[in-house]
Order: sequence, then C-alpha cells, then structure tokens
Amino acid sequence: MVADKVYRNAKIYSVALDGTETHAEALAIKDGKFAYVGNEAGVEAWIGNDTEVVNCNGKSVIPGLGDAHMHLAHAAKKFGTCSFSSIVPNPKTDTPEGVVKQIQDMLRAYVAEHKDALVIRGLGWDRAWFSGTLQGIVRPFTRHDIDVVVPDKPAVLMSFCGHRVLLNTKALEAAGITKDTDDQNGLIVKEADGSPSGYIKEPVAYIPIIDRIPNYEFSTKEHYDCIKQTFDIFNAKGYTLLCDCQQIEPAYNVLTEMAKNGEFTARVSGVHNVNDPTREEDLKKAIANRTKYDVDGLFKVDTVKYFADGTLSMLEPFVETAGADLAGTRAPLLWDEDHMQESMALANKEGFSIHTHAMGDYAIRKVIDCYENAQRQYPNPDIRNIIAHCTFITPEDRVRMGKSHIIASNQPGWFSDCPTSQPIMADYWGEEVARQSYPSKSLIDNGVVCAYGSDFFVNAAYGLAGIQVAMTRRLVKIDLTYELYKDVPAAMPEECVSLKQALQAHTIHTAYQAHLEQVTGSIEVGKSAELVVLDSDIETTPADQIQDIQVLETVFKGKTVFKLTFEGKKVFPMQ
Repeated sequence: MVADKVYRNAKIYSVALDGTETHAEALAIKDGKFAYVGNEAGVEAWIGNDTEVVNCNGKSVIPGLGDAHMHLAHAAKKFGTCSFSSIVPNPKTDTPEGVVKQIQDMLRAYVAEHKDALVIRGLGWDRAWFSGTLQGIVRPFTRHDIDVVVPDKPAVLMSFCGHRVLLNTKALEAAGITKDTDDQNGLIVKEADGSPSGYIKEPVAYIPIIDRIPNYEFSTKEHYDCIKQTFDIFNAKGYTLLCDCQQIEPAYNVLTEMAKNGEFTARVSGVHNVNDPTREEDLKKAIANRTKYDVDGLFKVDTVKYFADGTLSMLEPFVETAGADLAGTRAPLLWDEDHMQESMALANKEGFSIHTHAMGDYAIRKVIDCYENAQRQYPNPDIRNIIAHCTFITPEDRVRMGKSHIIASNQPGWFSDCPTSQPIMADYWGEEVARQSYPSKSLIDNGVVCAYGSDFFVNAAYGLAGIQVAMTRRLVKIDLTYELYKDVPAAMPEECVSLKQALQAHTIHTAYQAHLEQVTGSIEVGKSAELVVLDSDIETTPADQIQDIQVLETVFKGKTVFKLTFEGKKVFPMQ
C-alpha cells in the first residue's frame, strides 16, 4: 500500500494513555490516518510516485497539542472588542488612577474609530489593578470612569479573566439595573447611596444582564471571523484539539456550520452551561440539545459546565483582613450546596460528564463530594468528571481526586509564581499559603489525570511554552509581565513535571478528557493523523529553552493546516 504522505528522518516522540512512550524515525499517512510508525527501513515500502515525502532533518515530530480548557466561543470578545491587554503596570511605580487614564485613552481612540457602533465592547482590564497590587492602593473601578469617555451609548468592559464586567450608566439603564435591583449577595456592586456602580462579579450575575442590552450580541459574521482567527492562532501553536468550556449559543451555531462546511482545522469539544438559579431549565435544555451541535466527531457537546466558586472559596481564614475585590477567604460558592449535589447527580445520571470551575480548596472539596456522591448513586465508567484550575487543593483531596478518577484541567501558564496576584493572595491568606497555588506533580503522583489548557481568552495559547512552564514553573516570554518578573524564582519547584508528563497532559490526556483517546492524542497506527513538526529536538532541548522552539507544520486529519515557510511566513493551507 502506498501512503499519501511520509515523514522521515524524524525524532518522533509520543506518549500513550498508559504512559508508554513511542520513539520512532518515520511515519506514513494514508486516508487521513497513521498507517505506519517505525524505522526508516520500514517506511520505504509506503513511498510511491505520488507520495509526498517530508524530510524532518532529525527534528521532533509530536502529536497535535490539545487545549483542555479554553473559551473558543468567546473569540469575538477577544478579537472584536477594544483590547486593554497591552497595559502592563509596574506595581512599584504605577497607580490605579494612572491605569484608569490608560483605559480611557484606549477607549477614546476605539470609540473614534467605531463611531457607528451601537454598543462599545471592551476586554482585558485586571481587577487586581484596583485591589491593592499597585503600590498598595485600593481604588474602585466604576461606571463613572467609562461615562467620561462614553456618555451617550452603552459600554461593556469585561475583565481579562472573564469574572468581572464594568458597565457604564447607559448600559445599566439599557439592562434595567437600578437602585432597586437585588445585588445578588454582593455580585452587583452598589455605591454608597445604593445606586449600581456598574461593577458586576461573575458570569452567573452579569450574563443575564448584558444579554438584555440591545445590540450587545455579536453578529454571525463577527463570531465567524473571530473563530477563524482563533483556529489560525492555535494551529500555528501546534493545536489540533480545543475543549471549549462555556457555551455561547450563537457561536456554537456558527461552529456547527463551520464543521459541516469542512472549515474545522481542529477538533472541538463543547459544554452546556448549568447555573444554580436556572439549574432545572438548564439541564432540560442540555438534554434536549444533547446532539444539536454535533458534527461527525469534529464538534461534540457532551459535557455540562458548572461554576462552583468565582475566584477562591477557601477552607480557612488564614489572615484576618478587611476585604476589597477579592474579599472573604470563605468566599461564598456560586451554588447552594444541596442544589449543586442534586444537580450534578442528575447530570451524571443523564450521561453527561461535568466540567466544574473550582479554585479554592473549599470549593474543590465540595465538588469532589458531589462527584463522589453522583457516582455512588449512578455509577458509570464512561463519566469523566473534571475540575478546572485546582488553584488550592489540600493533600488529602489530591488523593481523593486520584481515587475517584477525577480529571484535573490545569493551566500551566499559571504555574509560575505570579507577582501580579500574589500580593492579594498573601494579604488574605499569608505568603506561605499563597505560594502553594497550582500544584501539578503531586496530583499526577496521586494518580490524577492532568489535562493542560490555556484558559484562552484569559491567557494566550501557550503551546510549547506551556510545556516549559510546567517543567520549570517560571515565567516565559509569551507572558506580558515577563520583563518585569523574569527573575522571580519558581514557586514550589517540587511541583515541576517531566517532559513526558507535560507532553502527555497536552496531548493524550486532553483527548481522554474529551472522550477522543481512541481517535487522537498520540501517534499510533489507526489513529487520525494529527501531528506537529518542530524545528528542534524537544527531547534534547533544555527545559528553559523549549519556548524558543518553532512549530514548522501542523497536520490535522492528514492535511496540513499550518506551515512556516523558509521566509518565516505563516501559511494556513486549508483556508
């Protein structure tokens, strides 16, 4: 049999689900699948007159990368708005007032360029800028700061993390938010006289509000253009599997049409949203729409998404201080605990795996309780429940996660000691506790399947740089604060993982999380041909230099979806 494409003279490196490592010299692709993986002599039989042969010149070929936790459906918010991501304050010299002026200047320029926009949208400010990280100054960020620039139309500015939104006065009026509006336990922040400040916490509170603002929703074309841009960016970083973790229905409709039209350059798994106030309705909708978006193994939505806490719901107070934006060491869960247990059990009963945002050790413990309860009531070996972030988790709960087969969806970009958030964490819980955030190796050592993701749009697509951070727990160049904090030593160096563990978490474990481990995630005969060609040998590259490795080619289902030319130009052949 003759192959369509052969890669030879390569350093092929792949890790299977059971940890078996594959080292090979050549591979052959036929009809979009790996037909041969082995040595140079064996691949000769697969080469015919029409076979495309790629000489890798001794460089690495690895499986296509997977992102286990990202927001593809939010692509329009990332690329179709006024971006504040270039603002990188120095905490020793900058002030919140100065940052507000930068935001206003950027917003003013954006408004001038988008005079016909009915709603002004923005993304990228950081709540930490106003919570004491800049010279210890706490300064509220309110609607009045936006009204100065946008007094005559609604403006909605989302924080970079997606957990906060700031609305100007016109936006609040358009959404019907007044003094009399219930503050939802402080999620809708009020001014001293009871008027809404415009500052709203957590998607569970702000999404229904901004959905009421006329013309806020992005158009079909805006969703399409921004999703295409996201595919391009992730393909250029070597990704062929994206796990979206928060549904936006218009964006999902666009994704379905793109998949049907052959425009996917990576597989996508998605979720159905479930929130406490609408939990019964949300589950009914998830069941009714169980297969609504699915397209031929390219796009599949078989998981439900919960937010257990917003930021950090912790077990102990640690340090007694008055709170600002991150106030409350026992920040309340976003769910009534009985409701969460009942709802998660019903979700597992219906055959849905669950993907839960949980950052504080109290929230994580409660989610583990719910997962274990659900599996006791409705045991199902096909269920793959996930906890995203795992910022703080006690040693005993790391053991429980392993025994209960709960997946940890980690973000290696956050494993480095983060000076922009550490002062806040240290203020509330003490320096020793703050530096215990984002464990990784100890989870793996306890048998937890760790699947790595970026949390795009919160972070950039880290790609190979994510492997470096997981191995070193140090900042990398892709981080906008790199120049400020590149010399900060690793927090918890004992949590550094090996190349094998990091690659496994970025490939086969992400596929496993998405129920795709039989299809993709490793270079094995019979699997879909999804691979990345690098410009170096990743196995011999020092860990602190992996971020400098270039992706030369990304292949999805046997077809090249990204290629870096000798002139350094990025080419996306399928588009």
